[in-house]
Amino acid sequence: MRTLKTIMFYILLVVGALSAEAQQVLIDQGVSANGLMCFPIHNKENTYLYLPQRARLSLQNDSIPEFSFLRYVLEKPTENSSKSITEADGGGILNFLVLYDTPEDAIRKAERVLKQKMENDSIKLQGPVIFERGKYTLVSSIVNSKSGKNEKKIIGSGSAPILENSKIPLSFQLDPVKSKLLLESFKMSTPDISLLFELSFSGLTDNYEAELEVDWSEVKKSHAFDAGGSIYFVGVDVSLGFDKLRKDQAIKLTSTGSDESMESLVETVYSKLLELMFEPVEASEVPEDQRGGLQDALGSLIGQNGTMGSSNTTGFGINVGYQYKEHRTTGKSNMTFNGRSAVSRNHYITFNAGDLYKKFGKNKRVFKDVPLWDPVFQQRDVHVGVDGNLEKEFDRMLNSVTVKLRKNHQNGDQTSKEVLLTKNTYADANGKISMKYLNHDDIEREKWLDYEYQTIWKFIGGGSYSENWKKESAAMINLYTPFKRRKIELSGDYSVLVREQVRAVSVKIVYDFFEDQRTDMKTIYPDRKTNGDFFEITLPKDTEEVQYSVTWFLKDGSIKKYEGVDKYGLIFIDELPKL
Repeated sequence: MRTLKTIMFYILLVVGALSAEAQQVLIDQGVSANGLMCFPIHNKENTYLYLPQRARLSLQNDSIPEFSFLRYVLEKPTENSSKSITEADGGGILNFLVLYDTPEDAIRKAERVLKQKMENDSIKLQGPVIFERGKYTLVSSIVNSKSGKNEKKIIGSGSAPILENSKIPLSFQLDPVKSKLLLESFKMSTPDISLLFELSFSGLTDNYEAELEVDWSEVKKSHAFDAGGSIYFVGVDVSLGFDKLRKDQAIKLTSTGSDESMESLVETVYSKLLELMFEPVEASEVPEDQRGGLQDALGSLIGQNGTMGSSNTTGFGINVGYQYKEHRTTGKSNMTFNGRSAVSRNHYITFNAGDLYKKFGKNKRVFKDVPLWDPVFQQRDVHVGVDGNLEKEFDRMLNSVTVKLRKNHQNGDQTSKEVLLTKNTYADANGKISMKYLNHDDIEREKWLDYEYQTIWKFIGGGSYSENWKKESAAMINLYTPFKRRKIELSGDYSVLVREQVRAVSVKIVYDFFEDQRTDMKTIYPDRKTNGDFFEITLPKDTEEVQYSVTWFLKDGSIKKYEGVDKYGLIFIDELPKL
């Protein structure tokens, strides 16, 4: 039973999440206090929020970790009758739940240090920063390794919770050799399995007065992103590429601000260029032969000992790659940065099981070897994982998701199961959603673990999408949305529009959304100062092109119109067609 203290903690988390939008932090004014990075809240004097400090295994009753490594032994027919002792079959099942949090004493110490640094006893450390998005990446050289080489590989990634103390369940099955290697690894101080959280949050920059000019012809000439023919990059490479573009004068940044704020301004500008020139790609979607840079970047954060020395924040992601867009644009684009800007940053926390075996190696609830003599009495639990980002989609565009499972047994029987996920399903089930099937004369154990599943997505306002049946053997089905967010910038020099006697510009986009077609429209008035006109739409993952039309209304009553197709997220509104 949960204690009153635990219940109050979750209530405070929910209240904090609801008020997150009203608590934007000043992102350039972060202060390190006793290992916690703390940021002042905009328009809330002497009040700070902190970034969570550590990742750890979840605990049962605050003592036993929610971790189990079960090694099982199965009988196997003997191929050589001349031997009386032969190898049995079997393997291992690894399950654990990870969360990130900050110890209460660390928060109080940080608050005291913050008061001393700022020489202000009125300062209050209110609580954690509320993250907007979260990702995790699991790295190991043993689990799921196929090459046999001792090199760290990305073995799993997905969406991480955006609130402290929310758990991520992870599950893996290993063959006998890997289960033995992993067991021996757990006996060491830093076992060969590490997890990296990448958590995104937003805030306001200091006041900037700057202008960015992009010369697209010079961008092509610079060859800043000609990395041996690859179109996939990691955040560090993208940042270095932008540095080269500045050096080659392909991009020019003019600022009237102080030198102290230049580093933050450059990062804000680079984030804007990232949206224009690259498309984020999940680590799992990057071709395996081109993941080297991504794995090296993860390894550099996790380090040889599986831990990271200190938390850090950057504007580029580590858990994703970036796919370079082919740009056919010519001419120049100008963007202004005036006043404060809302920007995103990424915070990293790493996890390693550490000396878990030293503490719990003799506890059979944590590490256990067991013979399985009769598979008839076994059942298979297939869990359905729902992340925080997917829960948000129920508010924005999803009615429900149906997950169907079918298992074709070795005796000819078929088991069919399904679960219906709605906005409240995950909360009502306390995060435990699963489907089960039994053993129907499934003698071959590896085949017994195989099943198929299908997802059916129902959208608000009509429309649905049924994914194809997929084969799987893992103990968890991770749900990922079959659509993606897309931002289309409307860029142009308003002085050109004024000179051409343009009174208004109307931009209309039309795009496919599974079985439906959707439209959106914006009207821009050149004589009004605006900054950041754009569409934010949702597209199926396999859809890139968006049809658009631009209509210019001239002061003499005439109209000019242009129709085209965009797949780069950039529509220029200052290029009037010649009649």
